[in-house]
This record gives sequence, structure tokens and C-alpha cells, in this order.
Amino acid sequence: MILGQSAATAAVLAGDGDAVVQELDYGKLRDELHEHGQILKAE
Repeated sequence: MILGQSAATAAVLAGDGDAVVQELDYGKLRDELHEHGQILKAE
């Protein structure tokens, strides 16, 4: 489910920014996922 959420979020950001997923700013993607409660790194 985490992979699906990440992929969908990346696709939306790419579409909104008229870019390809490979060119997304990782910081922006990370922040968006974090806002939706996704844990990206175990601490």
C-alpha cells in the first residue's frame, strides 16, 4: 500500500507540474508524503 501511495502521489505531482516522474524534486515528494502521514524512514 505504501508503494501505491508513493507512486500515485508522484504521478499527481508530475501531472500538476507538467513534468515526468523521474524529474520530480524529491524534497517536494517527501514533504507531500509526510503530510499524508507516510513514514519514509524508520528511526
